[in-house]
Amino acid sequence: MTHATRPLSPALLLGAALLLLPSTGRAQAEGATANSYRESYALEAKHEYAGALAKMRDVTRTAGKSYFSTMRMAWLAYLSGDFAASQADYAAAIAAEPKAVEPRLGLTLPLLAARNWKELERACRDVVTVDPHNVVALSRLALAYYWAGNYAEAANTYRQLTADYPSELDYRTGLAWALLKLGRSAEARQVFESVLAVSPDNVSAKQGLGAK
Repeated sequence: MTHATRPLSPALLLGAALLLLPSTGRAQAEGATANSYRESYALEAKHEYAGALAKMRDVTRTAGKSYFSTMRMAWLAYLSGDFAASQADYAAAIAAEPKAVEPRLGLTLPLLAARNWKELERACRDVVTVDPHNVVALSRLALAYYWAGNYAEAANTYRQLTADYPSELDYRTGLAWALLKLGRSAEARQVFESVLAVSPDNVSAKQGLGAK
């Protein structure tokens, strides 16, 4: 099939249709889209996420889907608690921009919220293939390993994070808990105590010292 005979995408067809409208019709369509965006942001600010998402669906009906609208729908679906829809929209955004880090990182949000550890691990590793030192992806990968019971990989990942961010105490306590689960209690105690030396009321470190 030559370029000239390829079927146009729905978005291009919609754009062409808008160009054929009288100028007043185009202005009205563009105005409706702008108002839907405006109302969506206003509803999000009031924590009315389902309503904000509905307004974005109005946008796609009026102007077609774009990368930005798909990302925004994924985010709002996540905030609404519809994790399956959020995952689907983030996957669509990844397909639209296959080299981008942003949608891959976004996909980790509903997976983390759903406690889908295996899929979260896969998504985080996908981010790291594109952006090897992405600290958000690495920290979520460590969590995925830990809660899936893969304590050795959790410890390795937390150790990498503490090397890169030595003063980040959450990574230190994560490392200590992983070591504790591996039966390396003496090492874990040392790390917990190093956290308490600079953060005496750290709840996680206190709990770790008291754990058997």
